[in-house]
Amino acid sequence: MTLNQHIAAIEAWIGVPLAHQYRALLASHGGQFVGELVRFYTADEIIERNDCYEVQLYCPGYLAIGDDSGGRAVVISLQLSSPVVFVVDHGSMTPDDFDFVAESLLDWVSKGCPL
Repeated sequence: MTLNQHIAAIEAWIGVPLAHQYRALLASHGGQFVGELVRFYTADEIIERNDCYEVQLYCPGYLAIGDDSGGRAVVISLQLSSPVVFVVDHGSMTPDDFDFVAESLLDWVSKGCPL
């Protein structure tokens, strides 16, 4: 499948369009490490990873887009055109346990994804 086909499948699965900032990130950084720790999932991993960690069940309205190489998911809100970034322990996938990381996904990535 192409990137656009994967994006269409993700959008159908979550029921909302992906933010343009996140679409750009998938194209430029999917599967790559940014900084020393953060790895962004590829488009073909998104559904499987979110299914595995039951993100839709425990964090409706959010999407896990990567991880910090230490047991925490990188999560964005699906409701914002400029997604806010959080991290949360894979074993405690609830918004109550989110740790705020950045106000803007692209700004955070441009700074090397500091945690």
